[in-house]
Amino acid sequence: MTESNEELIRKIENMRKEMDSIHRSVSSLRYDSMSAAFREQIGGSFLDINREAFRNAMGPRDDLSSQSLEMLSQLSAMYDDAIKSYENEDPNGGMARLEELSELISRTSVTVIGKDHIDTLTNVVNKAREQMALMETLRFQVGRPMLRCSCESAFGSIEPEDIEAQLTPLSNAIRLKIMALLYTSARSFTEIGKELDMQKGHLQFHMRKLTEAGYVKADPRTHLYSIEERGFLLIEGLGRLFARLE
Repeated sequence: MTESNEELIRKIENMRKEMDSIHRSVSSLRYDSMSAAFREQIGGSFLDINREAFRNAMGPRDDLSSQSLEMLSQLSAMYDDAIKSYENEDPNGGMARLEELSELISRTSVTVIGKDHIDTLTNVVNKAREQMALMETLRFQVGRPMLRCSCESAFGSIEPEDIEAQLTPLSNAIRLKIMALLYTSARSFTEIGKELDMQKGHLQFHMRKLTEAGYVKADPRTHLYSIEERGFLLIEGLGRLFARLE
């Protein structure tokens, strides 16, 4: 092969790469537009519906004490912050804020805002979290194809949202301490509470998160909590990971 033919092939290859780059840019713009329209139309409807649901969950306030009104105002402000974070293209911040709100509601005494208020607000916040996660999943599915390909290369067949769902229950120092306690031996709810110096309602919230994620189980006969196999695998994996990072 002559030098001129090699040079021609090189130029053709460069042109092909440029055309691929242009095609990717055009595709990206098209998908960006789709994603923007999705967020504006469907996302806007989702936010409006959930704001209305939270306002309804707050209920009438005519006969409430000043302490109750103050707590409800705090909860309402946290909810607004979560929704605003999502509106400002910060879904992770919005989800984190809803997590904090859910935890605060679980710790709120029934004498302050009443059990009905607590149950209703908890349901609304949990529903908002589910819908927010769903919105981000759908947005990802109609998003840039290059992003999907990159995620498949990095994580195989596992969706990033599934990885987040597995890791989120442990992205909390208190739950990691609970897992550490159970890693050494099974313990009762009372033992765990004493070790962590934690109120019953607060601990129940964290234990529920771990059991729902399948990391912890309670023996119905002995009422002792222990770690499930997947919990062992994850804790040991995290230990090895951070040992290497150090």
